[in-house]
Amino acid sequence: MPDKREVQVHLLPELVPADRLAGGVAVAIDVLRATTTIIHALAAGCVCVRPCMEVDEAKELASEMPKGQAVLGGERGGVPLAGFDLGNSPREYTCKVCKGKTVVVTTTNGTRALVRAAEAERALVAGFVNYSAVCEQLSSDPRPIHVLCAGTEGEVSLEDTLLAGAFVDFLRETAEVRLNDSARMAWDCFEYHGECLHGALELGKGGAKLKSLGYDEDILAAGAVDKFNFVPEIRHDPLRVEVGSVGIVKKHWSK
Repeated sequence: MPDKREVQVHLLPELVPADRLAGGVAVAIDVLRATTTIIHALAAGCVCVRPCMEVDEAKELASEMPKGQAVLGGERGGVPLAGFDLGNSPREYTCKVCKGKTVVVTTTNGTRALVRAAEAERALVAGFVNYSAVCEQLSSDPRPIHVLCAGTEGEVSLEDTLLAGAFVDFLRETAEVRLNDSARMAWDCFEYHGECLHGALELGKGGAKLKSLGYDEDILAAGAVDKFNFVPEIRHDPLRVEVGSVGIVKKHWSK
């Protein structure tokens, strides 16, 4: 009998033990909104996305690029940053703004998850918007899987846990797996909340914050399952996110 596939969910970046991601494939998730926005930006034709942990770091990086080549985007507390070109709303990242440009981005939660995920041997960027495409990649990659959730301001988030649980549900259907406790909790979350995805996205702290700020359309955009058929991957030297695999995929959403 083949060995069971290791599938671990980490509900916050700071809950990942040191060196745990080494040799594995990580999946970075920040449904509301960073990974969803990054996928939109790449779909709109940007060359790559450069994630930065801090605001000053992002400003400096953008200033070092040739004039007109960088788009500076991000937020703190859900609010766009003063002096930045864009906020963190997926609908802002259009072809007109992004095509042929490098997007430099810093966010409250998501960019920290991306930087941590980069410690893995391979790191993918996921949202509901490219769910099935990510499933296809995970099913064909034999390495241990680590699903890394961004959370919301240091707290576990409903929407990230829900997407992590959807990946666990898929992987259980395709292979013998060994789950950590967080993966089992995420799977339970998907079983309970996956039937009403939009309602679940509005229910959590992150969704409630976006609604209070008037970003209802961003919640709708984040819940558009399988809108895109590609998987961004995190590259190194320099740290960046680029389009990885692209192709027609089987739809794997089970709700």
